[in-house]
Amino acid sequence: MINIDVHADDYGITMNTSKEMMEGINAGKLRSISIMPNMSCFEEAAKYYFANLEEGRNPLLSVHLNFMEGYCLSKKQEVRDLVDEKGLFTLSWIQLVKYNYSLRKRAILKEQLKKEIKAQIKKVDSAYHLFEKGKLRIDSHQHTHMIPLVMEAAIEVIKENNYPVEYIRLSREPWSVYLKQVRLLTTYRPVNLVKVMILNYFSHKDERLLKAVGLKPMLLSGVMLSGKMDASRLKTLIPGLKACAERKALPLEILFHPGTGMKEEMGEEFNHLDANDFYLSPNRKIEYESMMELRI
Repeated sequence: MINIDVHADDYGITMNTSKEMMEGINAGKLRSISIMPNMSCFEEAAKYYFANLEEGRNPLLSVHLNFMEGYCLSKKQEVRDLVDEKGLFTLSWIQLVKYNYSLRKRAILKEQLKKEIKAQIKKVDSAYHLFEKGKLRIDSHQHTHMIPLVMEAAIEVIKENNYPVEYIRLSREPWSVYLKQVRLLTTYRPVNLVKVMILNYFSHKDERLLKAVGLKPMLLSGVMLSGKMDASRLKTLIPGLKACAERKALPLEILFHPGTGMKEEMGEEFNHLDANDFYLSPNRKIEYESMMELRI
C-alpha cells in the first residue's frame, strides 16, 4: 500500500484563497497544506486557521518558502540581491537558475537565501507551532527549492540549526504516465511540459541532497496539469500514477492550487503580473472542485 498525500499549496497568500483551502481541509479532502510565510495576510490567515479548523482535523503543515513575491522577512541589506529597495522580491525563476551557475555570485546568493529561509521557517513556526507538533516539512512557491542552489541553502540551514526534518518536496513527475494517455497529449500546456522537464532534470542532484539528511524521494503530480487540475484528466491519470508509485515503492503527492484570489487582494506585494493572472484564474475554481470531488 502506497502513501498518497493530497496536498494544497499557498495557504496565506490571500484570505479568499485560504478560506477555500480550509473548506478542503474540513471536508477531509486535504491531508496537508503549505503555509506562505511572507504575505501581508499571514497573521490573519493563521488566526482564521485555528478559529475554523474542525475538531479531529489535523493536516500536515509545510513551510512554503517564497522568493518570488511579497516582502523579505530578513533585513533588506542582508538579502540585497534578492529584493528591491522596498524589500520586495524581484528575482525571476530564470534569474535564480542563472545564479545557480554563476561562479561569481553563487556563494553570495546562497548566504542570502539561507538568511531568508531561516527567517521564513521561524515565522511559520512561531504562528503554527510546527516543532511542537512534529518535524519540519518544506516545499516552495513555484518550486524554486528544486534549483540546486536553493536546495543546498535549505539543507545547510537545516543542518546548522539542527532542525528535525521529515519531508522536503521532490518535484519530480513520472513522464511515462502522462505520455501513455494518448488522448490527453494535446491537452497538456507546452509551458508545463517544459517545467516538468526542468524540474525532473534538477531532481537528480536534489535527490542526492535529500539523502544527505536522511530523506527519501517521492513522486509528484501537479505540475503537468498546473493551471487546470481538472477532475476528468486527473481521474484518467490516477490509476497510472498509483501504479507507478507502487512499482517504485515511493509515496505520491497530488498537488492542488485550489484557492482563488480576488482582484482587491492583489496589492503591491503581488509584483509579478503574469503570476497574478494565475491567482485570479477561474481555473483555480476548477482545481477547487476537482479537489472536492477527488476519491482516492
